[in-house]
Amino acid sequence: MEVSSRLDTKAELLRSAERLIAEKGLGSVSVKMITTDAGARNPSAVHYHFGSIESLIEEVFAKRYREIEAERARRLERITDVEPMGRLVALLEAAMGPFLEACLEDNGRVYARFCLQFVSDPRFDYAKLIMNTGAQTFAQLGKEIIACLPHIPLEKLDPRMRQSFVISLVQAVSFARAVEAGTAPPVDAALREAATCLAAYLSAPA
Repeated sequence: MEVSSRLDTKAELLRSAERLIAEKGLGSVSVKMITTDAGARNPSAVHYHFGSIESLIEEVFAKRYREIEAERARRLERITDVEPMGRLVALLEAAMGPFLEACLEDNGRVYARFCLQFVSDPRFDYAKLIMNTGAQTFAQLGKEIIACLPHIPLEKLDPRMRQSFVISLVQAVSFARAVEAGTAPPVDAALREAATCLAAYLSAPA
């Protein structure tokens, strides 16, 4: 029973941190707010379970990202387009699809908003964290994008790829808002438009 209780508290802390940061912004959420919202009786619960609020925030990001990674890997396996620009758009659709489709559900929209806060905070190296989760597709996508754009110097393309991850989260949050407002286009159309825009950004003349 004691082990179950600890696991329940840990899960509630993760859920509370994700929702509060998504709603209020990362800089406005304290350890006390998370602990109180989670209903934890121990005011030091965050430090007991995670060591620090930064570690808690990183685990919120990584926990759902592992699910996205699994779906993205399946989508990448199905890409058959070999023409460089067509393949680039297909790669970006595979990368962004799990995020956008998740925004059709409440918890997916919360996660998208949380992620935008997370990657915008200089305390966190999201690329390193993604690699530490064992996300093979992150490195694979980078290599394949580079192969599609041999005319763009790597010193220009590398920062574009990092920025495109943030842009894709802005696109996901925008889609989430449209879903809530009842004005969202079909997810396939939204995904194609988002991927096409990102492809144009990545392939713009250096």
